[in-house]
Amino acid sequence: MEYADVKKKYGSLAMKHSLPDFKDLSEQFELEKIDVDSDCFARIIRKTMMDKIVNSLSFLDMLLNPVNAPRIYLPFIKGMSIEDRKIIEKIYDLFGSLSLSCLALELDYSEKKEAEMIKKIYKEWEGIRKDFIELMNNIAKPQSSIAKKEKSYFG
Repeated sequence: MEYADVKKKYGSLAMKHSLPDFKDLSEQFELEKIDVDSDCFARIIRKTMMDKIVNSLSFLDMLLNPVNAPRIYLPFIKGMSIEDRKIIEKIYDLFGSLSLSCLALELDYSEKKEAEMIKKIYKEWEGIRKDFIELMNNIAKPQSSIAKKEKSYFG
């Protein structure tokens, strides 16, 4: 399915269900990667949006449970502030709730319910995005610098 076709098909769906603007949704959830023509188009959009939510949820889970976390995140994890942990838990709870809400939609297709979920995901994402950006900035530049310990022998 071509990008123009996705945009056109979304336009008719958006008018029918008062969905967010295609450009805004696509900027946040990469709708341009949709290449499937389907009678269940609303489901495909919702699933595309949920890909980002689930990936973010997995990343946050790694920060909260860093058993096998990549070394690049260890300085942040070791020096994580209480505020950062609160942000992570807030986002994690929200994304977890969205993920669980979407499970019921997998069982029985309803364009109306899918459209409502698209609106809900977008609204929740927009509401939490600033906190997520702040968290990503904190991860990129951890506040406490942990000096590398050099191994040496004093014997």
